[in-house]
Amino acid sequence: MSASASALVAALAAWLLLGAPRAVRPHPEARRRTRPARRIPGAVLAPVAAGGAVALLLGGAPGVALGLLLGIGVRIALPRYEPTARRREREQLERQAPLVVDLVAACLASGSPLEPALVAAAAAVGPPARAVLVSALTGLQLGADPAVVWRDVARHEPLGGLARAVARSAETGAPLSDLLPRAAERARASHRARVEARVRTVSVRLTAPLGLAFLPAFVLLGVVPVVAAWVGVLL
Repeated sequence: MSASASALVAALAAWLLLGAPRAVRPHPEARRRTRPARRIPGAVLAPVAAGGAVALLLGGAPGVALGLLLGIGVRIALPRYEPTARRREREQLERQAPLVVDLVAACLASGSPLEPALVAAAAAVGPPARAVLVSALTGLQLGADPAVVWRDVARHEPLGGLARAVARSAETGAPLSDLLPRAAERARASHRARVEARVRTVSVRLTAPLGLAFLPAFVLLGVVPVVAAWVGVLL
């Protein structure tokens, strides 16, 4: 390995290791119930491996430059990649969030306390919302700090409105049954906006293959005959 390639790999490794995001630590009750997940080193090793491979294959200053650019590109793009299973779980949670908030609000309006309302909502919906609610209920029943429990719920963005409404009710004393309908409406609006954005994205992506299909035909049927006629006149 050349000195420049070795320097590149060492610099990439140091930068990526120092800049790697730290894992979020769950509250103590969650740590006692579940084994903490081990950090997957792929997000760190993949940019280093890609950049080092390019530097070794090409060699010299161009290889070092391209390897560094490739490592930085992989480092930026890899955290944005969302596995299909996680994306489907997030989309399902977005669809369930308004129903969960409505169910909790209905139970509270009928005079039920918060924890039985969460139990009823968890029993009425499926995963992944049920898993989030069951985790929150377990933490509350074990005596965990409610602020920590609802902070963990708020990490799931679609249910953030429910968590913020509970926290606001605890801080200000406002009736939770009055706050939850507005939270449900915001969850519906957010879900509707995401769906519309995905529809617009799909429509834009569909224009690319259509353009690739029509552009050659336009060139062959519209541009080539005109150019051929001009060439014939000039000759």
